[in-house]
Amino acid sequence: MATALCGRDDEQARLDLLVQQVAAGQGRAMVLRGEPGIGKSAMLDVAETLCRGAGISVLRGQASEMDHWLPFAALSDCLGTDTAERPGLARIRSLMRGDERVGALAGAAGQEFLIAEAILSSLDDWCSAGPVALLVDDVHWADAASLAVIHRLARALDQLPLLVLLTSRPAPEPGPVSRLLLSLEEHKVPTVTLGPLDEDKVAELVAELTGVRPGDRLRELVAGAAGNPLYVIELISARAGADGFDAGSPVEEVDGGDSSVPGPLNAAIFQRLGSLSAGTREMLKIVALLGRAFSAAEMTAVLQRPVTELLTPVAEAIAAGVLEERGGLLAFRHDLIRRVVVQSYSHAVRTALHQQIGVALAAMNAPVERVAEHLLETSQLSERDVEWLRGALDSLLVRAPRLAVELLHRARDRSPSDELDFELVRALMWAGRLPEAERAAQLLLARPLPVEQEGVVRWWLAQAVLQQGRVLETVAVVRAAAEREGISRAQAARFRALEAQALHLMVRLDEAERAAGLAVTGGRQSGDAYATAYGLTTRAAVLLVTRRVEEALDLVDEAFVALGGRETQPDVQLSPHMARGFCLADLDRATEAYEDFREGVRQSESAGGAFLTWHQSAIANLEFLRGNWDDAQTAVQTGLDASDPLDVGPDLRALAAMINIRRGQRTEHTDFVSTAPLDLRAYSYTEYLHRWARAMARDADGDSAGAFQLLESFLWDSDRLTEVLMLDHVFPDAARLAFCLGRTDRLAALEASAREIAAFQPSPNKRGTAALCRGLAEADCSLLTESADAYRSAGRPLFMAFAQENEAVLRARAGQPNQAGTLMSQAVRTYAMLGADWDVRRAEGRLSLEGLTLESRRAPSKAATGWDALTKTEQLVLSMVAEGCSNPQIAERLYVSRRTAQTHVSRVMAKLGKSSRVELAVAAMLRTEA
Repeated sequence: MATALCGRDDEQARLDLLVQQVAAGQGRAMVLRGEPGIGKSAMLDVAETLCRGAGISVLRGQASEMDHWLPFAALSDCLGTDTAERPGLARIRSLMRGDERVGALAGAAGQEFLIAEAILSSLDDWCSAGPVALLVDDVHWADAASLAVIHRLARALDQLPLLVLLTSRPAPEPGPVSRLLLSLEEHKVPTVTLGPLDEDKVAELVAELTGVRPGDRLRELVAGAAGNPLYVIELISARAGADGFDAGSPVEEVDGGDSSVPGPLNAAIFQRLGSLSAGTREMLKIVALLGRAFSAAEMTAVLQRPVTELLTPVAEAIAAGVLEERGGLLAFRHDLIRRVVVQSYSHAVRTALHQQIGVALAAMNAPVERVAEHLLETSQLSERDVEWLRGALDSLLVRAPRLAVELLHRARDRSPSDELDFELVRALMWAGRLPEAERAAQLLLARPLPVEQEGVVRWWLAQAVLQQGRVLETVAVVRAAAEREGISRAQAARFRALEAQALHLMVRLDEAERAAGLAVTGGRQSGDAYATAYGLTTRAAVLLVTRRVEEALDLVDEAFVALGGRETQPDVQLSPHMARGFCLADLDRATEAYEDFREGVRQSESAGGAFLTWHQSAIANLEFLRGNWDDAQTAVQTGLDASDPLDVGPDLRALAAMINIRRGQRTEHTDFVSTAPLDLRAYSYTEYLHRWARAMARDADGDSAGAFQLLESFLWDSDRLTEVLMLDHVFPDAARLAFCLGRTDRLAALEASAREIAAFQPSPNKRGTAALCRGLAEADCSLLTESADAYRSAGRPLFMAFAQENEAVLRARAGQPNQAGTLMSQAVRTYAMLGADWDVRRAEGRLSLEGLTLESRRAPSKAATGWDALTKTEQLVLSMVAEGCSNPQIAERLYVSRRTAQTHVSRVMAKLGKSSRVELAVAAMLRTEA
């Protein structure tokens, strides 16, 4: 290693500093870039030695070109196999094998979500026990799933005593790798480029290799290496093998012999390998096709020789520096050598050898992905290969979905059959390749199929169409399927449930309710619990929108009974906890609603995360209404950081913008709602949130008329005044604007609608909205007092303050300055508690127009930083950090997701101005002792 580090003193010093910082509890990252052979791996050797010397646990691995198809292959190499030493590693390995898998809806993306969360959670726990270093070589070959985890780790370095050190070639092709490296640069992760050695350093390297100073001819020989250390080493090794160097010569200068140069590097490598015995060379030529690393069992199976016959060739290759032992495997010391050997084969010979290797590995029951990698390198699959694929497909789909799909395409070319076409549709659906799955399903349905199989393919087709957002077409597909002659009653019931869901999304509520009823009837008659629960939950969603909330709640509870309990299965494509939570929230049973949303988060995480962002959005909305705005922002950020197959991100950003606007903050979220197309969420159940946030942005900018125009066009022009669940949340601001602008006609319409809603569902928040609108319409202070009391009972502090603010204005106009001042002080105190600085300024401005001020009554604004800024949840999180709890442990105690715990910690650190968990824990302990 010393020779490869010649001339790298500055880089070693930077690594030493990073290691010291990580040992002290700081998270750090670095990217080492350079051409092959420039010394990147040698620098990782240095980092590993420094880390072990500093008591840092090391996870080291290398990405492989052959393995870039395999999700988490690069990280799997880092994690190793010692499950006893690493708590959590056994489950990670189990998930990677597919022993625990998600349902068909979540598919490959859901499986990768589970594995990623398991890796991140385990790393979090390992870091809580002591600093950890993650060293990944050749990240330019890394698979996309590993890159995504590395990216998330790099973003969490402020919380973890973790060193992330990556090596990469100078300019990776556009794609996941280049995006990761660009993101790391944007997050201030340093990139160190290892350049070529200058002439003096090359001479120094040659002297270390030969034991003597190089003469002119030897300098000329290595000049062709262009300062690349590995090239220099290979050229010298090749020359040494041919002619030898007399390290003990008294001559200070040694020439390179005759002036002939071994030619390009591959010739030098072959010249070096030529010094090995014939048996060792033949062994290396075959095992080079196995990839960078391989097991002894694989080697003996492929070579068809007992291990005793391979001991001498392996020992010779190790002694020559061609192979090395690594974590129980044999590996080429440098992949460049392996690649030169592989490229020496003709294409025909190489593909034939890969096929033989695949057969040999299959015979020894090697992991399915190892076999598949080699079969993919063949020119054509054999009948034996196709038969192997049939038996291995279930496992291969989970472990390497892209490989499974590609091999199925080749298998169909070799042996066309309906069976393989059926499996291809299944594989494409699992892999999330929806347009391809749709086309494959349509082609398969053009041929006669067994009825049961046809029903499955039509279900996949409907799912593919729906998940691509073509809701109207989905209705046509499922109706045709449900009415298909010979289809089972259970399958028909499921199609009706999916039809109901699609119609519900299109706000065709009467049709949706009828379809849901057919699903429930069919499900019960056929004994299909899934279809029954699916229909019940979808019908509940319809009733919720049409304000029959109590009835909807009963239906959701029936759905749970049909499913056999509150725990939904991973393959269930519905979220009864979401529906139940919305019902409870609308009935002002906020604590129960929160518990259902939180349980939905937990179950969604265990099922692959398909509904995770949706549940986080529900929590964020609930916390906003309850006045826990910091916790709402935590839920928003947690949701935005998660995968988002249902495209909930815009709704999360709209809610974040609402909080930012009311707090007088200009952020990316406020810019988003101000510039996004008005039809971004047209005809969806969350359109109100976007219009509301955009209107408040205009109002905060002083354009009250423009703000009201936005709400007016939404509420009246589209005739949605009484249609949509939670639309009455917009009413208090709309009523205030109508009142201030003198729009008595619109104020009367709002009052009538709110009164109708409250009469149908007299929950406290509905009664509060009705009383607020009527109080403004009739200038009745007693109604506004009633409104504030109702909102207080409902636990809606913002709306309570709205009622108090409006009553204060009315009392000021009625010549009651003391009562007006008291009420406005109460409103402003609530706004200040929320941190709603804009609402404070607006309220004071309105009272000022009536000739009154609040100078002596104004409450201090909510602190944005420091100890007083911490919420109750954040204080709990801080105490757990001080105890040494990891994020997964915090999550378990608070019964939240690991992501939510991580976001809470980040917010605490930001509020207290700390840059690591160590600093946070120290600060907490010092404050406790003070």
